[in-house]
Amino acid sequence: MGEPTGTAGEHTSAIERAVEQIREGIKAIVDKFNAAIDQCNSKWFYLSPAVKLWINRSLDKFREAIDKILAIVGEVLAHYAPVTSLVNISFHWLDAVKKPVSGMVSPVSGWANANLAYWEGGAAKHYNMQVLPDQKDATDALGQKAGFISEWLYEIAISNIQYVTDLSTVVGDILGEITTAAIESLDLINIPWAIDRLANAVGQLVTKGVNNLLSIVQRIVEAGGRARSAISDRVDESKFPGGSWPQAVKG
Repeated sequence: MGEPTGTAGEHTSAIERAVEQIREGIKAIVDKFNAAIDQCNSKWFYLSPAVKLWINRSLDKFREAIDKILAIVGEVLAHYAPVTSLVNISFHWLDAVKKPVSGMVSPVSGWANANLAYWEGGAAKHYNMQVLPDQKDATDALGQKAGFISEWLYEIAISNIQYVTDLSTVVGDILGEITTAAIESLDLINIPWAIDRLANAVGQLVTKGVNNLLSIVQRIVEAGGRARSAISDRVDESKFPGGSWPQAVKG
């Protein structure tokens, strides 16, 4: 995945736009579905029992597909806020931890004062062969830990963003099908056929959309499973003896 790209604001804005599109799309879908029901009811008296049965079955299929999407949408609208927080935390970790730590590698590896280049003797040898390598290794390790956490958080955040935006696309596609069908304006003859076609089309869109969303959920779960790696890395003290920073002088 790599480290975060762009800005946190760009990613959080994408979430907000997708959520608003979902909210508006679902409202339009429900309104059009209710309008279709009203149109059927207005013609119900003139329909034969066989046609009524056909319409009822098609409407049940249509309603079942819509209910699947409504259930997913309800969860997203209720819980999307933590995703924006995850994006912000990922970028904050990058700026507040990884970048400063990465910038320490060069200063730790060199001399703080040019005169120290002339330092000789046992103390200099001990510093160059034992203290300096330990300090540099600890700095490198800390930078890698910070980078791993930032990229890990970002991977989960991006997958969540894709989930929300893909759901927005599914909602938009369903709304497009319902709008094209225009059941609320059809005459008695065309209503049964139109509802049947619409129920099949929406059912296929929902099935495809849900399967795609599940694949994204699987990626999120897999990324979350790497929390064990994060914890394991956190408790690795090979570069931090006793859990502390390697000291040049110990009292």
